[in-house]
Amino acid sequence: MRALAFAFAITAFGATASAQELTPDRAQFRAIYEELVEIDSSPSTGSCTRAVDAMLVHLRNAGYSEREARAIIPDGAPEDGNLVATLRGTSSRAVLLLAHIDVVDARREDWERDPFTLVEENGYFYARGASDDKAMAAVFLDLMVRMKREGFRPRRTIKMALTCGEETSNRVNGVDYLLRNHREWMQADFAINEGAGGMLSPQGERVALNVQAGEKIHQVFTLTVTNPGGHSSRPVPENAIYRLSRGLDRLSQHQFPVEINDVVRTFFERMAPIVGGVNGEAMAAIGRNARDADAAAILARDPSYNAIMRTTCVATQVDAGHAPNALPQRAVATLSCRVLQGHTAEEVQVELRRAVGDEQINVEIVRRRDGSRPPRLTRQIMAPVERVAARMWPSVPIIPTMTAGATDGRYLNNAGIPTYGMSGMFAASGESNAHGLNEKIRVQSLYEGRDFLEAIVREYAAQ
Repeated sequence: MRALAFAFAITAFGATASAQELTPDRAQFRAIYEELVEIDSSPSTGSCTRAVDAMLVHLRNAGYSEREARAIIPDGAPEDGNLVATLRGTSSRAVLLLAHIDVVDARREDWERDPFTLVEENGYFYARGASDDKAMAAVFLDLMVRMKREGFRPRRTIKMALTCGEETSNRVNGVDYLLRNHREWMQADFAINEGAGGMLSPQGERVALNVQAGEKIHQVFTLTVTNPGGHSSRPVPENAIYRLSRGLDRLSQHQFPVEINDVVRTFFERMAPIVGGVNGEAMAAIGRNARDADAAAILARDPSYNAIMRTTCVATQVDAGHAPNALPQRAVATLSCRVLQGHTAEEVQVELRRAVGDEQINVEIVRRRDGSRPPRLTRQIMAPVERVAARMWPSVPIIPTMTAGATDGRYLNNAGIPTYGMSGMFAASGESNAHGLNEKIRVQSLYEGRDFLEAIVREYAAQ
């Protein structure tokens, strides 16, 4: 039964030979993609504004006026530019196409290839940002250009924002800045963003098309112990490092409660026949009863499944002592917490205090982000996805996901703009190595994702 279900759920990734043919239309897109990828927009050596200026030229050449497209650069951050554009519809409704154009740092000496030169090799595009997130940014820009040139007049207005500051906290976050200062460019009924693509098996077979609805919120906490200190030749029982270590050990044994929201429950329900075995049975059980503790315990053994079922906090840094020959006066541990939507930083703070079990360990919120509720997967959102997917990949199931990471969608969701991750770009688990060395994306994935995104945008625009 499992084999039959799995066979039904997958299609061979290389089944459509024409997917990689470089038609004139596709060649135009590839040129935009290559240009954008090869502009270094990393925080240490690059500039988002340079990328924005280059992409704005394409919009101007297509006929977008200053009222319809412009670069918006935050005060005091000349390299953190953002690009916005609008294709007016006949109604007051709007859909926002969001992608970030900043990338994480990449050192040439560590890479096999120049990270800021697009290389096509063995069926992959290699470069920093080739996948995250200049693939979607190039798709959206190319689509806005082509729709303008063809005189396309949508019912629903189409807005685009290519933003900076998603990858690092030491830049101005473009989505946050635009919402606060230029809301009119961002206001929409809903937004399409990064956050989900398609899943390939290790053999390259299509397993599932994902749609992301919701994400955990990253909050940073510190645990701090302070002592009088003293000379190391006179040890005393009270030691800041030891006390902090005991608290961290207790925290390592603590688990936040399981909370299965609607998206996660549906994810497990639809993944059950694909995964099969013990995990598949546990997924099916969760689908039937979100409070099934035994099933949750089985799934929690997998870090990926555990991460979407509960809030998690993990120690990521420790800083203690001030001299090798002195008793420590201070010991600090940094915690990275990924908080389920619907919970505040203060609630997590209370739980952490309970877990470390020591009033002398101060638990402090050092980076707070407002949470939000996961957006609903309505028929308005899902029907176009289902129709397009049925044409492109007829036997591949659509599976909603909640990411354990974070995107700029959190700002839009908090602003009342439901945001969904979808790209139609398939990859095997861990394949793209985004943020890591030799980042890549399958050539076929990029082109098919372009076709998928264009099709759903045109459907949303016609609503």
